[in-house]
Amino acid sequence: MPSFTVQETLHHPRPAVYDLVADIERYPEFVPGWKEARILWEEDNRRSVEQAVGVRGFVWRLRTEAVLERPHLIRIDGKGGPVRRLHQVWRFEEREPNVTLVELRTDYALAGGPMAAAAGPFFQRRTKDIVAAFRQRADALLGT
Repeated sequence: MPSFTVQETLHHPRPAVYDLVADIERYPEFVPGWKEARILWEEDNRRSVEQAVGVRGFVWRLRTEAVLERPHLIRIDGKGGPVRRLHQVWRFEEREPNVTLVELRTDYALAGGPMAAAAGPFFQRRTKDIVAAFRQRADALLGT
């Protein structure tokens, strides 16, 4: 089961960074590969989301369920398209005032087939791209 972890330090307050990551319906505006994201239901600190992501002409839909523990953790589990199982954990650690260490760990299992062949490299590259997109979004919205 492949997994990737990416860490990046953002010079912004932890609650603000957390809120950017938790605002999934905005992902298509700035996260590479995200075509759609909509919340299907929310209850307390849980939500279900339907998403469309794409790479190299392939677009697939997946459903995820997230547990949000503001402002330090978001756990995501899902499946769909070429992904048999997806598990992601976002961690937000306040290093000092206005400095947040962001970590995204992604574990997944692929269902197989031609779309799965494209998805493997997609996860590897996109884990870094996703965290970088959030850094850029935070800098744009919160200032550098």
